[in-house]
Amino acid sequence: MVGFFLFTACADKPLKVINAECGSSVSINGTISNNSLTYTFKPCTHCRSLKDICNYIYFQGDTLCFSIQCNQDIESATITAYFENPVTHSTYKAERIEKMKKTVYGFSLVGSLLETIFWKDINTNNFSKTVKHPFVIHVTIEKQNHKVHHTLSDTLYIQFAE
Repeated sequence: MVGFFLFTACADKPLKVINAECGSSVSINGTISNNSLTYTFKPCTHCRSLKDICNYIYFQGDTLCFSIQCNQDIESATITAYFENPVTHSTYKAERIEKMKKTVYGFSLVGSLLETIFWKDINTNNFSKTVKHPFVIHVTIEKQNHKVHHTLSDTLYIQFAE
């Protein structure tokens, strides 16, 4: 009877986020391997429009990543994640979400984010040598009768240099 009580008590422990971070690269084990949020590109000589610049950046393959560690296994959990521009409140669903034991991680391509949640910003302000874009990443983890919503806020920097 004591063993049953311990199992029940442990199984009902609340789901919590114990660490969360973002960066430009995530390792195969789900941790951030490069926490820099500065993306440097060579100037695009063939780009004639903002759409061309976004496509140019998209095909470079640079990512904005997140990694969240929880206090329990979340492989059976349902995960939703999206990126938000806190100025315009435009959102974009994370392009990739993975779960590994107690970690959820994912990313979206920087070019995708520029074309979606930051389009109004770049269309209004255009690109200069360095452009900064504040962002919020929203991640919701649902497992059985537990639900946790976590946000990460930061700024990404895009610069053009030789």
